[in-house]
Amino acid sequence: MEVYMKLKDIVQVTIFTVVAFILNMAVSTATGMLGTLSLYIAAGFSSFVVAPPFIIMAKKLQKRGIAFIFFMLLGVFYALSGYWPMLIVNAIAAIVAELIIGNYKNDNRVALALSAGMFVISMHAMTFVRLLGPEKIVEVFSVFTKEQAAFMDAFFTPKAMLISIGINIVLVLIAGRFGLYINNKFFKKSKKSGIL
Repeated sequence: MEVYMKLKDIVQVTIFTVVAFILNMAVSTATGMLGTLSLYIAAGFSSFVVAPPFIIMAKKLQKRGIAFIFFMLLGVFYALSGYWPMLIVNAIAAIVAELIIGNYKNDNRVALALSAGMFVISMHAMTFVRLLGPEKIVEVFSVFTKEQAAFMDAFFTPKAMLISIGINIVLVLIAGRFGLYINNKFFKKSKKSGIL
């Protein structure tokens, strides 16, 4: 395994990240139509479409820093979409994922790195609401109205936060396994030799 990335590797990471981001935004938009339920599940369900590109990329390239760049690029794309504080959240996700993933060879560590990174991201809504409060949310995130911020502030009670944390832990862990399944089923090179 080559340890250092080349320009070609960075281009590939960027392509995989763009695909993951587009799929993520599509799922987030779709789950957003579920009303209050979306506050529990949106980020966890997004993990199911981020997992395959991440795991395919990680297993294909297997170079240190790939997970970090992937999650940081997601943060940049969020920032370009008007959610600049997601750079901070994604920086934490990037560090956690890179620490967990190791040398990229162990499938379980790759899946867990994805799950941990996506879990950090899944906690962004309640974290920002609790840290900033509804008034600052509107100032920081121009996409929210005062009514939406007040609703989120009222929604994220300690009980709702615990339920959301539990649901998202389960969803991101299943998503990591799903990403491995997709990689192993459709993209992993077979080690079996032909019979001819």
